[in-house]
Amino acid sequence: MFEKINIADCIVIIGLIAALIMAIFYSLNELAMSIASGLLGYIGGSVKSAAVNKKESDKL
Repeated sequence: MFEKINIADCIVIIGLIAALIMAIFYSLNELAMSIASGLLGYIGGSVKSAAVNKKESDKL
């Protein structure tokens, strides 16, 4: 029912969020925009790969 949490993904996401907040705080708009797009891309890729892995494990 519940899936395991991937620790490495959580650490990367927390680090990117911290960097995003710091970039916004220091008014580094271009850096904040780059970090935000990278964060969204990373989350999207990790969710997509988790869904593929779940489908493969269900077939077995």
